[in-house]
Amino acid sequence: MVFTATKRGYNRSGKGVLILRHFLLIIFALSFLIRPVTAWAQDITVVKAEGVAGKAEDAAEVKRKAIDRALKGAVTEALSELAKKEGIADISQIVDEALSSPLSYVQNYKVLSEGWITHMEPIPVPDSAPDDPRFIPQTGVELFHIWIEASVDNEALRSALSSAAQAGGTYSVTLNILDVTDYNAFRGLISSLERIALIKEISYNSFYRGRASLTAKASAGNSVLAERIAKEVSDGFVVILSGQAITIRPAPKNLE
Repeated sequence: MVFTATKRGYNRSGKGVLILRHFLLIIFALSFLIRPVTAWAQDITVVKAEGVAGKAEDAAEVKRKAIDRALKGAVTEALSELAKKEGIADISQIVDEALSSPLSYVQNYKVLSEGWITHMEPIPVPDSAPDDPRFIPQTGVELFHIWIEASVDNEALRSALSSAAQAGGTYSVTLNILDVTDYNAFRGLISSLERIALIKEISYNSFYRGRASLTAKASAGNSVLAERIAKEVSDGFVVILSGQAITIRPAPKNLE
């Protein structure tokens, strides 16, 4: 959920803190600053896809073509799902670029099944030129089919979507993360931000215990980006649009 609010000050002070506690807090802060803002866990989409190829003298070439088409199908499906999540309608150009090198987006794949199938229904013959008579749908056509399960790299797809979106302009947006003192919670929150294709890059401005200020290079303004962040972060956080900044903090129930 996104809230709109005025800017509020945030300050903490204290005296008489033990030296050991100071030392631990410094180590805790440095652990954030020295870590690059990268994905913390493998981010993939597992897709099942089918590829088809027509007969040829070289059996290895037939299988290669079928696998290539299956990989392209897997990438197209994963890209479409990610674009839908990001609210990006036109991905035709991105799809064309991705399909020119599908293995750039596939971490690995395995063949589930393969074999020749005779099609009794009218069907165009793959690998035929449009002006070739074989391109006309025929019956009794024997085609090679292969079914695969592919692990598609969402980070690579997100980068492609982000690059395309950046062509429309780049915005620098301040992200303030408040009251998140648990390292694992902070790390999970950063990982959520990284999954947003509208965000091209995240850098740290400052960090204090309970307050982190970041700058996001994004392809959308504050309002749109705040809505997108609210969809991505867990229910345990609220996203507040405050002036020229976006504030993310734990939901009130989690502060009790």
